[in-house]
Amino acid sequence: MATAMMSDLGRLFFMVAPFTILPVVAIDLFGPEPATSLAKISNQQLLIGLALPSLVAAFGQLAATHLVLRRDLTPRDSLNAAVAAFPLFALAQVMMALPVGLGLLLVILPGLWLFGRFLFLSGAVVLNEPAAPLQLVQRCWALTAGNSLPLTIFLVLGLFGAIGIGLMAEGAGAVLDVVARFLGAPSVGNFLHALMPGIGNCFVTVGIGAAGAAAYRLLAPNRS
Repeated sequence: MATAMMSDLGRLFFMVAPFTILPVVAIDLFGPEPATSLAKISNQQLLIGLALPSLVAAFGQLAATHLVLRRDLTPRDSLNAAVAAFPLFALAQVMMALPVGLGLLLVILPGLWLFGRFLFLSGAVVLNEPAAPLQLVQRCWALTAGNSLPLTIFLVLGLFGAIGIGLMAEGAGAVLDVVARFLGAPSVGNFLHALMPGIGNCFVTVGIGAAGAAAYRLLAPNRS
């Protein structure tokens, strides 16, 4: 599966990029100013800066999952499949957002455990076994039974990997911004500073979608 993903990385990246890079760049350049502290975050900043880009990226993640599961199809086929499956996928995400979010906010490990049990496979499940949102969540729970510890360890490692990619992307953007400003092109610097985190976000989204597809292929034959 890892070899297959690497061979398809170009297709995956360019398919997911419009749903990850463009929103990040647009919000950074044209969105509201970021809050200076958690206490000062407004509803508008939460909606525009977090909820909307997360929702759009989730669509790209779903398309990536489909393309990894069905390598014989085209990105257009995967986008069409994501369009059809996204309403159920989004409802399942919303249904479990509160318990998973509280778990992540209060104590990281229980939150990752809940994410692994309820949501990690949800994209692959909804693409292969369409069902009502509650049945989708129940299917994810059944598929991951007995594998919660390995999944949680994998997600912890993945979290550190995502943080590392984000830090590297932000650092690269900051360096390019400084260089562009030194050369007298501050607008180019602003754009590059916004672009690099968007590229990092794209790679993370592709990775999550591909990892969910790989886990589903491993677990589904024994539980179908």
